Amino acid sequence: MLSGNKRILLKIGILVIFCLISFNYIIIQTIALGTTTSSIDPLGCENPFISKEIALLFQDNFEDEVVESWGLEPGWEIKSEEDNHILSGSGHRWARPNVSGWTDYTIKADIKIIRGGLHFNIRHNTGEVSSRYFLGIHQSGLYLGKQIGKDFFDLVESSQPFKLKKWNKIKISVEGNNIKVYINNTLKINYNDDDIPIRTGGFAFESLGKSRVDIDNITVTGVKIVQNAKWVKMGGPLGGLGYDVRIHPQDKNIMFVTDNPTGVNKSYDGGNTWVQRNESITVRSGSSGNGIPIFSLSIDPNNPNIVWAGTQGMRGIFKSTDGGETWVKKDNGITEWNEISIRNFGIHPRNSDIVFAGVEISTGILGKEFDKAKGKIYKTEDGGKNWHCVWEGDSLARFIIFDPTNPNIIYASTGIFDREAYNDIGVGVLKSTDGGNTWKQINNGITNLFVGFLEMHPRNPRILFAAAGMNVSDRRGGIYRTIDGGKHWEQVLSEYVLTVVTFSPSNPDIIYAGSSGAFYRSEDGGDTWEKFTKPNGNYGPPGIRAGVPISAVVDPDNPMIIFVNNYGGGVFKSTDGARTWINSSKGYTGANLSCICIDPNNPDTVYTIGRSGPFRSFNGGQDWTGLQFAPVNDAEWNTIAVNSSNPKEIIIADEHNCHIYKSINGGSIWVTVFNKNINNNPNNRHGFKAIAHAPSSLNVIYAGTRKEKRSIDGDMSPGPSFGMYKSTDGGNTWKEINSGLDTPLININCIAVHPTNSNIVYIGTWRDGVYKTINGGESWEPVNGGLVSLDVRSLAIDLKNPEVVYAGLGEGAGIFKTTNGGEYWEGINSGIQVECPSFLQRVGQVKPGVSLTKTKRLTGKDYYSIPWTSIRSILIDPINSEIIYAADYSLGVYMSTDEGISWNAINDGLSTKAVSSMAISADGKIIYAATSGEGVFCLDLGENKISSGKFNQKTENEKISSLLDQLREKYEKSEDKN
Repeated sequence: MLSGNKRILLKIGILVIFCLISFNYIIIQTIALGTTTSSIDPLGCENPFISKEIALLFQDNFEDEVVESWGLEPGWEIKSEEDNHILSGSGHRWARPNVSGWTDYTIKADIKIIRGGLHFNIRHNTGEVSSRYFLGIHQSGLYLGKQIGKDFFDLVESSQPFKLKKWNKIKISVEGNNIKVYINNTLKINYNDDDIPIRTGGFAFESLGKSRVDIDNITVTGVKIVQNAKWVKMGGPLGGLGYDVRIHPQDKNIMFVTDNPTGVNKSYDGGNTWVQRNESITVRSGSSGNGIPIFSLSIDPNNPNIVWAGTQGMRGIFKSTDGGETWVKKDNGITEWNEISIRNFGIHPRNSDIVFAGVEISTGILGKEFDKAKGKIYKTEDGGKNWHCVWEGDSLARFIIFDPTNPNIIYASTGIFDREAYNDIGVGVLKSTDGGNTWKQINNGITNLFVGFLEMHPRNPRILFAAAGMNVSDRRGGIYRTIDGGKHWEQVLSEYVLTVVTFSPSNPDIIYAGSSGAFYRSEDGGDTWEKFTKPNGNYGPPGIRAGVPISAVVDPDNPMIIFVNNYGGGVFKSTDGARTWINSSKGYTGANLSCICIDPNNPDTVYTIGRSGPFRSFNGGQDWTGLQFAPVNDAEWNTIAVNSSNPKEIIIADEHNCHIYKSINGGSIWVTVFNKNINNNPNNRHGFKAIAHAPSSLNVIYAGTRKEKRSIDGDMSPGPSFGMYKSTDGGNTWKEINSGLDTPLININCIAVHPTNSNIVYIGTWRDGVYKTINGGESWEPVNGGLVSLDVRSLAIDLKNPEVVYAGLGEGAGIFKTTNGGEYWEGINSGIQVECPSFLQRVGQVKPGVSLTKTKRLTGKDYYSIPWTSIRSILIDPINSEIIYAADYSLGVYMSTDEGISWNAINDGLSTKAVSSMAISADGKIIYAATSGEGVFCLDLGENKISSGKFNQKTENEKISSLLDQLREKYEKSEDKN
């Protein structure tokens, strides 16, 4: 038995090094397998960047009695048994190690079932759509099943009895779509999953109802690629789906902000810097399953060490008893699954065990623009051990506030600016006078019933302020005030939508209110208001459009200091009463970026763009400056392009209004150079998705339009966009070039221009494949021979041989290559983890009986936790075109050193694998990746940069495959002896 602290990645048997000097493989064997070395025949090539090793991915025998790397639900604990320590579980509870992202691996464990049964879960993922294989173990035998969301599938059974009250050795091997199960060294199950196989995930144990199980000696082994250079998270620019901001009631230096997908972020210095605090928060979301979808957070006023956090878009309530450092899941009794979002907590002012949770229940029904939501209020009376519903209605439940002088009186607000009500009109404000058992509406004087914010006067609980409005409501919103506990309300401020209102604790006559367009301050209890806004019609720091303020808190001692968290990312701070703002988000980012580009000759100059707007860095991404100055005022963004010969000349394009802006001074001053003047409504939003300079003539620029992302990847109706445009004067003027692009759903995803002939251009479309022009766009022809999907998300042309073009496809098709200018394409996916659910498979690729229908649970989202391949970016090394990089929106970055013959994942350091765009320096040594959810990452190859000389990873894999199998077997035998 191996001992010690085993919850780290360890090399155990073999290290395969690609030697730079001798061009040989050198196999170095560690003490476990001996100390000799051996070599394989030379390949005549070099790759100092990556190496391959068999690794011990996880190990625990519980002898150290440490459980920090586990998420143990009540019922699981470490116990002592005959001078041995084991993990023991009872009841229907889970034990989850903090691991994820594994592909092929072998897991061993000693298991003893005292009574009942156990689910041994493999490739286990907790995300927006949970997925796993589960091996059911019980006295009468074994069964293998699969779960995707709420759907369960029986795969195969083995009826041989399983011995109770005795230790049994379980081994499960997962490789590709094959699963093998061994019991006491005898093969019991050998199953191939051909219907949406789950490719990645960790493991977990689930004791079943009325069961008791013991577990010991867990080891997980697998072959993994090791990078000698790793991605580094740059920590910016700001962005994400911000939600709550809170100040500790006893120490104002301690603060919290929540953000999807960065989770819980904590500050110890009054909001100057932040660190993530998500230990034992097990839920994950996003296209790569790496996001932490924490939405709401509340600090217990009775005991600030108790903190509650709730999730967005899935079931999850978490409780901390150590001031938000670690968390325990507490959602027993919550009946919803992935349709629930926890919007707020209300905590009894005298009894910490009594907590209410206001929640949103998605109906999956699209209204005018947003989901039509219902709502519930849940209550716990035992500190979160059990919850039950005390109210449900036709709009989401937002704020829950106790009257501190009489806790039987509770107020709740319903609705928010970006959710429609199931009943269309909303519900407004609710009040309970019996401790939350019954509720009634109190809307006398409130004309807009989407009340997204509710705040109680800190000294007089009969005075409340409500902020109301919804983006597609027919009625204006505003700020409403009651001075009689909700019997009557009066509107004290009018605006179409207002999203926050908050008091100064030290001077309650000072009240703040905010919207995406402006902030307001009242110094007379709400009778009059002063408005603060920027020239481009929004609030926030210079160069940054804030999104929507969704939570605000005032310094307990200084009424002029206010913090605001934004639904669009980032925390802002004002020290002059909302007149001016600074970004106070250092240390975290949830930025959802769509494009990145650099000055190729000075890679410290980086430009990126996404939902939170355009940004620039002059120091390699360490610090970012917002570039959203008037007339730039759009809310959603698509792309940014840089003139490589003059990097201060940049062009940006939005997603909704079909605008193009140009700057010649690096983004401080802008000119509108194109405006389509479209009638912007939820079904008619367009933007330029791709902009590309012609390398041989930089005044020639091509630009392609696409409908907004929700029409392409989400729940809005699809339709055609406006096609292609061209400028011959550096982007100052544009003309339409659409001859031949008359398909019913033309939408442009990407553009690649020939390196020496500005008239030859390839475009990738959403549903019509690749088009090519050889006359500068005067006419276009489809060039799709060999493509198995016509959803083309990225294109790249070989600078040294422009007849070679690479295409990254969506719909689970992977990467294709042409060597004859598009006449014919071939798939080049050796090493690419191609994922494609059955409903996206082409005709003839699915076995009989497999559904070709997209399941309802996956409909209506622009990201998924069951990944399928969508190659969003392809780079060709500008020095050595044998080296290719490709970014998958679900599974990260791949690298090929042999012109695409074979690929390896290079994701070390990428804490999210949802990569949307990449950029490379002129010498090929620095690569930047823009992600959906964690901002910008940088990979500095430095001396690890690969020189020329074709490196065939496929050949390498074939040469060492049998050797790896032999050495793995040798290791396992050695382990058994120990």
